[in-house]
Amino acid sequence: MDFRKTILLTLLFLPAFLLSQKIENVRSQLSGNEVIITYDISGGRFFNYYTISLYVSRDDGTTYEGPLEEVSGDVGEKIRRGSHQITWDAMKEIPFVDQNFVFDVKAEVFEDDLKPAIFISYVGNTSTPIGLRVGMIGKIGFYAEARLNSGAFESVDFTYEDGEIKDYDLPGYYEFTGGKGYSDFSVLGGITFQPWLNTYLFAGAGYGWDKYLHEITNYSYEDDQPTGKSNVVNADYNLSGFELDAGAMYRFKMILVSAGVTTISFKNIGWTAGVGVIF
Repeated sequence: MDFRKTILLTLLFLPAFLLSQKIENVRSQLSGNEVIITYDISGGRFFNYYTISLYVSRDDGTTYEGPLEEVSGDVGEKIRRGSHQITWDAMKEIPFVDQNFVFDVKAEVFEDDLKPAIFISYVGNTSTPIGLRVGMIGKIGFYAEARLNSGAFESVDFTYEDGEIKDYDLPGYYEFTGGKGYSDFSVLGGITFQPWLNTYLFAGAGYGWDKYLHEITNYSYEDDQPTGKSNVVNADYNLSGFELDAGAMYRFKMILVSAGVTTISFKNIGWTAGVGVIF
């Protein structure tokens, strides 16, 4: 007897609503002496997983037998959302002739145990190449961050504005040396949130400054000899105040990489990048 000619398969669309999850697009087809059942799991959250069981009805859905045992593929434990396939060795489990079959795919919902983890990471950019971010990741976590450059704590003596140093109060005169550069510092804190598997978003706020410094040499009027050096901040390139920080982190086993954006008082936009370890 030709199995493929004597078996008649019918399909019953049975969405199984599991909180915000559902099983849909259940389909079946013959493949030799086996039946291939395909289905989709949609909805749910990234941390949901499912134990899948397959049932069959030989009376148009009035009663069901199962869970079926001669099955392979995407059945059993640790099934994630997406498109799946089950292979049922029908003749081995339920020998039959000229029967209509209705299939029901059932799922039991579980959640991953997303344990929080401590991390420590280098973080920086071209303006603040020295930085550290520490915190906790999980469904909801937190972090603290500090970034600076080598000139972050240079003292500022005078202010350069409109082409001159307006608050110069030393006896004598000065000349620009052409030295110095930027003084940059940021300190922030915020929260982390896990929207997908191994992926975390972060957002925080704090205080920062981005100052451009000039160096001058002070001279005496009496003998034109240098009396010392001073730092002058350029008022046209002096930013300080409220700083925002946001971005994403991705976990690869025990390694955590990050990328983000930052701004001081919404007057500039910079980037950050980092790499660290998870404990």
